[in-house]
Amino acid sequence: MIQVDEKKCIGCGACEEDCFFQAIKVKEKKAAVLGDCFHCGHCVAVCPAGAVSMPDYPMEDVREYHKDDFFVDAEKLLNFIRFRRSVRQFQKKQIPHAEIESILEAGRFTPTAGNRQDVSYIVLQKELESFKPLAWEGLDALLEMEEFPYTRMLKPLRQAHQENPAEDGLFFDADALLLVFGESSVLSAGLAACSMELMAQAKGIGVLYSGFLQGIINISPKAKEFLQMDGKKTLCACMLLGYPDVQYRRTVPRKPAVVQWR
Repeated sequence: MIQVDEKKCIGCGACEEDCFFQAIKVKEKKAAVLGDCFHCGHCVAVCPAGAVSMPDYPMEDVREYHKDDFFVDAEKLLNFIRFRRSVRQFQKKQIPHAEIESILEAGRFTPTAGNRQDVSYIVLQKELESFKPLAWEGLDALLEMEEFPYTRMLKPLRQAHQENPAEDGLFFDADALLLVFGESSVLSAGLAACSMELMAQAKGIGVLYSGFLQGIINISPKAKEFLQMDGKKTLCACMLLGYPDVQYRRTVPRKPAVVQWR
């Protein structure tokens, strides 16, 4: 529920104008909450007097806007995105817990459909080595499926691992596997994954989205049991994380965008 501190409220109406639900109105020169809403927090963010709060949420998350702290140069941001690469060479180096927590924070503050905030995560780091045999076993099951389109690519990879377990063409010696789940909207989980990838890159941590691992987990009862997946949410992204063991020196070309200007 939203609360208004009448002593601080100046009755400016900024909260009323920005409330999509029309759940807050100015009455007798003070903002009044008319009912519950979906807790987007716009009223908290827009109030010039800091009079609005959301007691059911950690208000210590709230940051006052200062341009020097929040401004990102647009051209540098675009170059940052241009330079992003899928990493398949990782150092055997542990990512500190605090760094992964910071990456998860980027996901937590990413918008979700209807502000449901229903995206959740599993981080495999300490237990990653225990999970790997289940993933390889799941790959065997994928390779047995006639309709699986990547058999020709993955069979040599599987054979190489069987001959030499150090040949890790599924995990590439990544330090952690981050699984992203969505309940009401796959889009929400995808947006969170994109935010976390940018945060990881900003910290010098490489990311590889693994559709192969996602497919393996989705067909493997043993993997699902290990991860304690209850079927209530959809696995939307598998992100391998680690410090890159490769140095990229420039951006790469891309096809022109297909755009209709109407």
